[in-house]
Amino acid sequence: MQIKIERRLETPKIIYVIIPIASIVASLLFVGILLLAIGVNPFEAYGVMLTRAFGTKFGLTELFVKAAPIILTGLAVSIPLRAGLWNIGAEGQLYMGAFAASWVALYFSPPSAVLPLMVIFGLLAGMAWASVPGILKAKFDLNEIISTLLLNYVAIYWVEYLVYGPMRGKEVYNFPYSDLFPDYAILPRFLGTRFHVGVIASFIIALVIYILLKKTSYGFAIKVVGSNPKAAEFAGTSREKMIISAMLIGGAIAGFAGMMEVSGLHLRLRAAVSPGYGYTGIPVALLARGNPVFVIAAAFLFGLLYVGGSAMQTTFGIPVAIVDVFQALVVLFIIGGDFFTRYRISIGGDRND
Repeated sequence: MQIKIERRLETPKIIYVIIPIASIVASLLFVGILLLAIGVNPFEAYGVMLTRAFGTKFGLTELFVKAAPIILTGLAVSIPLRAGLWNIGAEGQLYMGAFAASWVALYFSPPSAVLPLMVIFGLLAGMAWASVPGILKAKFDLNEIISTLLLNYVAIYWVEYLVYGPMRGKEVYNFPYSDLFPDYAILPRFLGTRFHVGVIASFIIALVIYILLKKTSYGFAIKVVGSNPKAAEFAGTSREKMIISAMLIGGAIAGFAGMMEVSGLHLRLRAAVSPGYGYTGIPVALLARGNPVFVIAAAFLFGLLYVGGSAMQTTFGIPVAIVDVFQALVVLFIIGGDFFTRYRISIGGDRND
């Protein structure tokens, strides 16, 4: 028997559906083995995850609240990904959006202009932070993975410095928080829960990005630049402009996610504004293969992990790091599964050489 690995001339569309599903299932199986190893029944653990997330009003609203920033960071990664770029900096762009929005909330007036200005400044701060690696990539071909990743730490420590120093609240002086935002700087909430208007905005943004990428010449140009840069240049499409614009759009969306978190949930600037939503956007974008609609579905999966992970922790005493393990496994299996989108394995009979 002979096993051959052959490059596919054309990849069936069903493969792109099967691989993400298989990646999730494989991850569940491996996490189940880990749960068994620490003495927890995986079926009971997964049952608790689903029950807590979908079986209560609190759990369902928390699922939406957790999924919303992941949708935005997933889009912030997906748009540059279509241009052949890896935006690993959505976390830092989120932090800078949170900082800029908080600055407006605490120091700007009049009240009627504060929320719109928070949105604008959050978008601009995210764009500014993403413009640095975008320009460096476009002009000097500097590796955007390194530059975006390192800028994350600058943004995170900048916010940490502020909440321990110049922006530390007078009422919570011993804690790394700013003062609470005034009421006019807080996003409206619904049904007496933490479900806020930013959650709805995240779905609208995903729809707008879908139309932009799928129905416009700009979306087609980004796709061409990502798949064949030489053909794009030959067709008159500026690779530099596409790289910078893709990074700017991604940064703006991540910056809005930061504004949404401080204005919709935390109601102040604080250290650890994000539990890692920017990094979670990477497997979300990979799982969705850059499609904004699939980003929504993938974000809900990871939102379920955050809500369900907390439920498992309180019920079974499971380390919350199990959520990080699951995310890592999903990425690992997606990367491994990508092999099968490009190659196929054929098994033939014995032959004499």
